[in-house]
Amino acid sequence: MTENKNTDIIEGQVVNETKNNSKAFFAPALIDIIMLALGITLLIWADKVVNGISMAIGGLFILYATYNFIAYLRSEKKAADTTKLIAGIAMVIAGIFLISQTGFIKEIISFIVGTFIIIASMIRLQDSFKLRKINKEAAKIPLVLSSISLVCGVLCILGKILIPDIFLQILGVMLIIFSFSDISGLLTTHKK
Repeated sequence: MTENKNTDIIEGQVVNETKNNSKAFFAPALIDIIMLALGITLLIWADKVVNGISMAIGGLFILYATYNFIAYLRSEKKAADTTKLIAGIAMVIAGIFLISQTGFIKEIISFIVGTFIIIASMIRLQDSFKLRKINKEAAKIPLVLSSISLVCGVLCILGKILIPDIFLQILGVMLIIFSFSDISGLLTTHKK
């Protein structure tokens, strides 16, 4: 009796979470599509993509710094608003550094992307275990796909260490695999 009651409670919680997450389904799917596109472009034009990412991030830092400078100059309480000025100066320095030293992003991109993939995969793995409590058969595919994604994240980080010459291409392949498995897992979990 209590086992059925607990199963009903868990099933009700998952159904409520699924209804709440239906609205948020498209955000992770959009991120996966962006990651897929990034993976394909890294596979084809690795160095150009990394240089472009570095310049884009540097440009965004400078743009944000400009916003902080304008907000500081418009402020009536300039003495109390020095954090905007300091943040603006720091962002300009970081932006100029990223634009002039595009190799820096090349050194850290695999760690950043790998960490993101690991965190996203662990969240999907947790969702798969919740689904497994309700329906073991329905949880098999999301469980396998989230495990594959987790391995991809680890390989993104290790690729830079083990094979530094072609790590950007490895990163591209891992992003493609992650995106496909994550989209498939999202669709499977969303349907269940």
